[in-house]
Amino acid sequence: MSKQIDAYSFALGVCEAFCEVVRAGVKRIALSHPFTEDELQNALGADFLPACEAVARKYGCKAYYLKEPLITDLFPVSLNRGKQNVVFYREDRDLKEFLSIQHDKQTLIAENNYTDENRRQIAVRYGHLLSYSDEAIARYLSQNTELE
Repeated sequence: MSKQIDAYSFALGVCEAFCEVVRAGVKRIALSHPFTEDELQNALGADFLPACEAVARKYGCKAYYLKEPLITDLFPVSLNRGKQNVVFYREDRDLKEFLSIQHDKQTLIAENNYTDENRRQIAVRYGHLLSYSDEAIARYLSQNTELE
């Protein structure tokens, strides 16, 4: 018989694991599992975001609540559309780079230039910030059949 793990404990455990790899320098940034507003209000609860911040501090990291996810061709769109994340990071420059990628994507969309190579470059920059190798980024991009 397997023991059921509640959503809050599971999500916070994932945050602990990701904060550990950020602290170790394996990843520049890491993301919580995506969650909806409804999940935040009901399954996770009002203390989830403060708990994420506490976990981040425990590992010498910081947490940034992201209401609008960065959607790129790196991952299937359904994984993140309409969802939220917490970004874990150690260095302020890494959060700044994340926000810059997000801003650059929005600028390209506004200029009708979020196509082909520009679109690919946004995904590649995001992959590098997530500390993925060039080979892993290429694999994610080639295997993703659910684009935005």
